[in-house]
Amino acid sequence: MYSIRAAVASDLDEVVDVLARLQAEPAHHIAYHGETADEIVEELTGMRPDWMSGTVLATDSAGRVRGVLGVEADPEVGRAWLHGPYVDVPANHPAAAQLWHQTADALLEEALRVPGLAGIADLELCGHRRHRLLADFAARHDFRTGTTSRVFTLTGAGLRSVLVRDTGDTGYESVVDSAVRLLPDDSAVKAAVRALHGRSFPDAPITARQLVEGVRGHCVVVLTGPGGLIGYAAGYPQEGELYVDLVAVDPDKRSRGAGRALVRGLLRELAARHGARSQAAAVIALGNDASERMFTALGFALHMEMVSYRQVLAVTGC
Repeated sequence: MYSIRAAVASDLDEVVDVLARLQAEPAHHIAYHGETADEIVEELTGMRPDWMSGTVLATDSAGRVRGVLGVEADPEVGRAWLHGPYVDVPANHPAAAQLWHQTADALLEEALRVPGLAGIADLELCGHRRHRLLADFAARHDFRTGTTSRVFTLTGAGLRSVLVRDTGDTGYESVVDSAVRLLPDDSAVKAAVRALHGRSFPDAPITARQLVEGVRGHCVVVLTGPGGLIGYAAGYPQEGELYVDLVAVDPDKRSRGAGRALVRGLLRELAARHGARSQAAAVIALGNDASERMFTALGFALHMEMVSYRQVLAVTGC
């Protein structure tokens, strides 16, 4: 059995090494982290410089990191995300599954004591569809199986064609594209975005206020017309990737190319502000056929499937 302790800043390199190795394997892949060391460093330290304050580790008898579980809580949303558990079981261990589960259980027990979880009742974790250890862990701890999501990516010439607008094109698609703009400092437009966000994503991990005020780092673009807001798209840059997080179009104004225009406009704005990346990505709930058609029409292709698990706790106040 490994020892469990809180992470400290000097653990970063070793933590990144463990996560990068496990993220490369579908049977150990967890959502919320990238797949390369650079992506993981950015996600750990870019948005959360105090990443260690919500992270617990498992270490072996030599002090080497063998397990990691991070906690990211949002009191305004009332939810926390478990980044893990990751358990690095030595190759050919005679009781690998048992060691994985014992370590994961100990990490969760310690993580639930993290001060940032005070008052949080809703926990979520998410991993690759082939991560059966995670599915068993979730079931044992009374996490209910939630949404299955599909990760779509766009790379190479397909991404370049989206990012480069043909200024000489005067067709309908180009005209709609040119109407997409950054969310203006206009109270009426912001109110319309908040309302559409609430209707479209009632269980979103980001509130309407956080979205329009940019407190979670989202770039928001909108498309408006004579009748008001048609739709919006929101996303942010990551190491090596432009991430499309949210796309919403008024139900009465769909099937006219607005969603595709918003995605193109968002990716161009992100690239202009933060530099081009080698990949764009979006996560789509399984069964959302309209969104899948929209992204595949833009050239996105299926990359992997992820399964989420949620547990609602009795609030104890830690």
